[in-house]
Amino acid sequence: MGFLDQMKQLMEIKQRMEDVKKKLDAIEVVCQNDYVKVIATGNRKIKTISVLKTDDQAALERNLQIAINEALEKSDAIMQSEMMGATKGMMPNDMPGLG
Repeated sequence: MGFLDQMKQLMEIKQRMEDVKKKLDAIEVVCQNDYVKVIATGNRKIKTISVLKTDDQAALERNLQIAINEALEKSDAIMQSEMMGATKGMMPNDMPGLG
């Protein structure tokens, strides 16, 4: 593969990554428990945090942390899946971690 072919392939990968990023911005991950509801995008950005119950400050803080972490973990899994799908078959198989 020549230099121009490699540059073309890199530009195609870049465009696919930009397309995936736009797609991930539109995906919403919702995590809710008794105290809070957290909505994040597929790009790991918190969109909203809604407090549902405030009777126990310690429980509220603990449940808020749990819901945020869960939303970010789910968002991360979606992001990884989308990125892998976007680059499938485009990266050389002889590069560890990229094929």
